[in-house]
Amino acid sequence: MSRRHQGAVLERDAPRLEHSKIVQIAHPGPVEYGSALAWQADRAASVALGTLPEVVALLEHPPVYTQGRRGGREHVLAALEAPIVDTDRGGDVTFHGPGQLIVWPILRLRERGIGIAGYVRGLEQVAIEAAAQFGVDADRVRGRPGVWIDNRKLASVGVRLQSGVSRHGLALNCDVDLSWFDGIRACGVEGSVATSLSHETGERISVATCVPAVERAVAEVFQLRLSPTADIGGLP
Repeated sequence: MSRRHQGAVLERDAPRLEHSKIVQIAHPGPVEYGSALAWQADRAASVALGTLPEVVALLEHPPVYTQGRRGGREHVLAALEAPIVDTDRGGDVTFHGPGQLIVWPILRLRERGIGIAGYVRGLEQVAIEAAAQFGVDADRVRGRPGVWIDNRKLASVGVRLQSGVSRHGLALNCDVDLSWFDGIRACGVEGSVATSLSHETGERISVATCVPAVERAVAEVFQLRLSPTADIGGLP
């Protein structure tokens, strides 16, 4: 994919930050999904205006199901023991919870010359490369979103591009309790099951263990220089 700078897309009278390959990265830990979603929308708007820098947020959520713009509740197969929240990302229904690493890059994709299809492939590549660091051979499957090991889904991808800025992103199963996925047809794919790095390796691979691998993969795939920060403003 081309990463050629294509010029500013920001409002001409708005203050803006210089386009840079240096991007903040933070791992605030568990954050309630609704609070994180509100923060994400505010931060993406500020990034679009150029008043705050781009950022990659690495999160966990308390148990929650999220429904993307594609499909309805037909892929909810049983009564769920956690709330289900409608979101504006692409994709269908999935689960987020402890033991799953959420990766939300809030990047000015249009300025970076990254198209939406290339961006989705890039997020998938992040999961593939991170998994490989633990000896897990995962890959894409034609016609199926996310990252797979045969019919076992290791990572989900769902994104939205607004004002040239990316929102939502990647969910990588590290040591999540896979029984949470029993009540849904994850991402609407018939016959699929969820898996995790821990399940595939037979060893506990925690979110904290996965974070360095994901950070390296994000930097390499999107050619970013990541600047760790403890404060990304407004995220509980």
